[in-house]
Amino acid sequence: MPPSRTQTAAVFLAGAAALAPFSRTAPALAATAAALAPAHVGGAAHAKGSPGTIVIGSENFPEEIILGNLYNDVLVHAGYKTKLRLDLGARPYVDEALAHGALDLFPDYAGSLLAYLAPKKAALATQLSTDLPALRAVLAKQGATVLNPAPAIDTNVFVVTKATAAKYHLKTISDLEPVASRLAFGAPPECPQYYYCLKGLRSLYHLHFGRFVPTDESGPIAVADLQNGKAQVVELFSTDSVISKDGFVVLQDNKHLEPADHVVPVVRKSFDTPGVARALNALSAKLTTGALAKLDTEASDNHNPAADAAKWLKNTGLT
Repeated sequence: MPPSRTQTAAVFLAGAAALAPFSRTAPALAATAAALAPAHVGGAAHAKGSPGTIVIGSENFPEEIILGNLYNDVLVHAGYKTKLRLDLGARPYVDEALAHGALDLFPDYAGSLLAYLAPKKAALATQLSTDLPALRAVLAKQGATVLNPAPAIDTNVFVVTKATAAKYHLKTISDLEPVASRLAFGAPPECPQYYYCLKGLRSLYHLHFGRFVPTDESGPIAVADLQNGKAQVVELFSTDSVISKDGFVVLQDNKHLEPADHVVPVVRKSFDTPGVARALNALSAKLTTGALAKLDTEASDNHNPAADAAKWLKNTGLT
């Protein structure tokens, strides 16, 4: 995963100054409260038996912001009082906020979250059947858990153009092994030190590309580099609409390098009530990979994730 999914120690340390409000060594949590000033308050009343205002956060990329808005809207519709504190930063920032009690609920990706919280259990992250029990056990130490996973999965994928796939007869990542030395590989700058990227491609798939090309995270630079031939293989997000729009070929992860990154609501146990679980589980049940990809595209075009989330919820009958 890119660092927004499973943050590396190097990236974490590079952001230490910005992270200070969430640091376990911070002298006071007052700074946390100031840093997390609410951007929006939804819902005028508590649902019957609710434990109080539910503070909803997210990481700092569009899909997470969309998911945060979806969680907020279904809970407001169910009668809960919420505060939205989105776009907080990468996973370490959000996890620290949860640990300090500054957040009660946020969206994450099951496999990557387990690999981040418990690196020694990363081997369990490739399947939901092993991932969820391990993840719940780890989160219990923070007084949190995860609710039902959505069918939606957003993971890193490695893609090529149709022409490259045809030229080298590529269907799986393993098919790259005999030709990788002739190809350039494009991915975010931290990829070479990251297991779920180049490090894992080398150790698990024995791929040794001719050149590494730094790109953005599943963004216009990566796409342009693939289209113009600067890189013949690039890393994108599986929900990126450009894959189908431009006809890119996703190489099958036949050795299961990437985690099973189903979207899951991470919730503090004090807010894991039947009503909260019912509202969020109903949302997760309808959140498919296709629906998430469409929401990502609409938010990218409209630059209004809150409105796009509200529209989708209304259209699916959840609000």
